[in-house]
Amino acid sequence: MNFSSALKWIFLGLLMLLFAGPGAFLALLLPGKTLKGKLFLWVSKYYSRVALFFLGIKVACRGLENIDIRESYVFMSNHVSHADAPALASVIPHPLHWVFKKELSRIPVLGWLLLAAGQIMVDRSDPEKSRTALAEALSGLSGNNSVMIYPEGTRSRDGRLQPLKKGGFWMALHAGKPIVPVRVSGTREVVAADTLRIRPGDVLVEVFPPIPTAGKDAHDIPELMNRVREAMLSGTPGPA
Repeated sequence: MNFSSALKWIFLGLLMLLFAGPGAFLALLLPGKTLKGKLFLWVSKYYSRVALFFLGIKVACRGLENIDIRESYVFMSNHVSHADAPALASVIPHPLHWVFKKELSRIPVLGWLLLAAGQIMVDRSDPEKSRTALAEALSGLSGNNSVMIYPEGTRSRDGRLQPLKKGGFWMALHAGKPIVPVRVSGTREVVAADTLRIRPGDVLVEVFPPIPTAGKDAHDIPELMNRVREAMLSGTPGPA
């Protein structure tokens, strides 16, 4: 990491403190996951937009016409970079409850906000406990509050789409919510998976038509996984 990138990370840390500190405090005062979700939408969207602008990262989005702002979905995105989350948060209009790994809860300020604002923590070392946490989290969602999950389970080191895990698909079936495949491209060029170096650049977020889950059960999970994978692979190779 060079000096320029170090300064950028310091700025991001201060910006996180500015947004997430008060956000976590307010989230503790708000009742219910719906209000917490709306607060997190505001905090994450405006933090992301300020951060991306400062870093010289431009995000374009295609396919928002495929989704209804009044509906609730399970969004599933590929994951190749630390920049994926701010890119997604800056353009998805729904209040999102992000599925995040337990380790992130230990990060000061960010972890406080994730826990206080009703985001969904999973322990990858205990799949059964994670499934219970997902079910409990979904039970309290209402309105257009939606879920965002990376179905690969972790970042791709080479940029290629990894095998998808079943947890998110089980969650969508359990909640009876449509699955919306999302593809992010260009983020690996601005922040690669194995480096903290930040470069300016262009990012593209593509939102594909929802895949219904109504009337489906666990036997249909392989088909749903294939449809999501096909959608992600059909996207544009990089920002246009």
